Amino acid sequence: MKHHNKLLKKGFALLITLVVISVVLAIGLSLLFVTTKQYLLAITANESEEAFQAAQIGLECMRYHRAQALTRAKLLHDDTAGWPPPLVCAGISSEVVNSSPILGGAATDVWMYKYQYQYTINSSCVETSMFIADYRASESDAPYNITGQGEGLDEIECKAGTICTVIFSRGYNRTCDELDSIFTIQREITVEY
Repeated sequence: MKHHNKLLKKGFALLITLVVISVVLAIGLSLLFVTTKQYLLAITANESEEAFQAAQIGLECMRYHRAQALTRAKLLHDDTAGWPPPLVCAGISSEVVNSSPILGGAATDVWMYKYQYQYTINSSCVETSMFIADYRASESDAPYNITGQGEGLDEIECKAGTICTVIFSRGYNRTCDELDSIFTIQREITVEY
């Protein structure tokens, strides 16, 4: 009987030890899972911020060039020499993706230009699109529909006698030749003035 009680006590101690080890292991694995998820969220948040900052750089660059007299004359097609104008952003020369008048004529006195540029700045791709509506010679206000131009805005509203600008700036956490990666994060900023 004594021998049987000793075995029972040893078996019970082994069972308690296994239960305690299982609980400690479960808690350890749970903490590892939570830590791993927090780490991945931190990386994603960091890369999302990187993409947002790239978009901000693109926006500020386009606003800067739009405000410069020499570049503005080229963007408005008042000066056709060297059109479309090459732009430099953060010391990096742009690659002109597309630049074209998409509406215009003496009959309407309204001109619409679309410019698309691409940069790789600090290992982040920046893509900018700028629409400029030139209503300086127009006598009527009219919205211009830009649906289907690949941007998130349906139309540009511009008053007669003015120039209106819409800038779309997309920033990525990858270089421009790596945008097909499944880990690419895109942030976009749109400004209309």
